[in-house]
Amino acid sequence: MSGPTATVPGDQYLGGLFMFLYRAIREHLLLTILLPLVAMTIAYLAAQQLPAVYTAQGNVRIGRVDGTETVSVTGVVSRLNSPSFKHRVIEAMGLHPVASDRTARLIFQSLAAKQETADTLAVTVRATDVQQARAAAATVVRLLDEEQRKIREPLEADIKEQLATIDATITGLLETRDSLSALIKENAQGASIDPTSLVMRRVWLADLISRNEQRLTAAKAERHALSAKLGAWKTYPTTLLDDVFVLPGFALRPATMALLAGGAMFMIVLLGVVLRGSKAVRSA
Repeated sequence: MSGPTATVPGDQYLGGLFMFLYRAIREHLLLTILLPLVAMTIAYLAAQQLPAVYTAQGNVRIGRVDGTETVSVTGVVSRLNSPSFKHRVIEAMGLHPVASDRTARLIFQSLAAKQETADTLAVTVRATDVQQARAAAATVVRLLDEEQRKIREPLEADIKEQLATIDATITGLLETRDSLSALIKENAQGASIDPTSLVMRRVWLADLISRNEQRLTAAKAERHALSAKLGAWKTYPTTLLDDVFVLPGFALRPATMALLAGGAMFMIVLLGVVLRGSKAVRSA
């Protein structure tokens, strides 16, 4: 039978491991320090040569007619995130095709939209300078409003046509009121042989005036309701709620790139040193 397997306490195991690492690093101390520093320096200088990237963010309110959205926010988000719309944005900005223009490629890859509230969405896009970032966000809103205007304008035109009809009706009722008022004055001033006929005529005119006023009141109420449909709080285009907010910065900060490169190089060197040390121990 084989004897019991010897176990090494955890603290002794860790202590031995640290001693092994210490000896391996000490034997190649210059290499362990120099290579990460060189990698950090190269990464830092390379990051400084990269052009700055600016991120534009804006909240967009979707247009409505009579309080009803012409297109759902979900549909608008899908439209903005589609490649075809992104190509339209680049063409509208007068940029070169995506394959040959870094700015166009950056806008195409970074343009994104997501729903914020029931009728608003957030648009994010990146560019190589502040003006391009703002222009890209503004172009997105302009193109989106142009597309929705094709749906919105017929609805607005129908309401405006109804308003024109109501206005014509109101004008006719006002003219009728003036004519009836003139007839009452003539009836009051004119001599009549038959008092009974005079009274009946006055009653008849009063009834006509009353009915005309009722129709006029109803027409004015209807016009007010139609006007409310086109009010700024119920009918409006697709617009930016606030000014576009631009965040400057590098695609990856030089200090961050330097730390990442230095850390990665240190781990590679450490792994190489440990493997070399372990081979030396085995061969011994």
